[in-house]
Amino acid sequence: MNKYKIQFHCHTASDPSDCIFHSDKDLIDRAAHHNYDVLAITCHDKVVHTEELKAYAEEKGILLISGIEKTVDGNHVVIVNTSIEIESVETFKDLEAYKQRNPDSLIFAPHPYHPLPIKVVSLGRHLERNIHLFDAIEWSCFHTKHYKFNTKAQKKAAEFGLPMIATGDNHALRYLDHTYSIVTAPSKTINDIINAVKRGDLEIKTKPMNFIMLASMTARLLVLEYLRKLYKFIFRKK
Repeated sequence: MNKYKIQFHCHTASDPSDCIFHSDKDLIDRAAHHNYDVLAITCHDKVVHTEELKAYAEEKGILLISGIEKTVDGNHVVIVNTSIEIESVETFKDLEAYKQRNPDSLIFAPHPYHPLPIKVVSLGRHLERNIHLFDAIEWSCFHTKHYKFNTKAQKKAAEFGLPMIATGDNHALRYLDHTYSIVTAPSKTINDIINAVKRGDLEIKTKPMNFIMLASMTARLLVLEYLRKLYKFIFRKK
């Protein structure tokens, strides 16, 4: 068995929802710098995976797996090892049908109990209602030494016998290596990596944020949410 460093929750300038300054290839370059073995780009509601990016990552020694952070009934869900088909999923019923057709995908709950009052961030009560759809629950990078925002997610993972996958929910390259997972798998292939995560053959690697990091990420999220609401308000008026 081998150990592989993986990052399964990343955003880039290709994301249609967020203001991000690094490109897909910039992310791959930084992942190579930090010795990642496996990477997924999970932009909001859009699959940006291409054969060109896959080949570019392979040149850097990285297995690039397709992914997305999909809005499902107003909640975020991360799906790894997917196709353009996932973009048509809108409801949890749609997601259930997708899961039946695509058993090799990995579906996990990102930051399910995020503390900020942002409409589309946290699954919250919807996680438990749809727990049968999830293969894992995210250990979010969003935590500090004193504010342990992952505690409830840990309890739910234990309650339902699901593994926790640590991810960086990366929106800025400087935070890419802050929180990630180490997976134990027979080989660096998509099926072996995905199955290892589903079995829980992984370790959480994370460092608590300091106050400056927490404040910076929080401010960014709140500003983006305000701008998103303002944009919708202006265009609704028109």
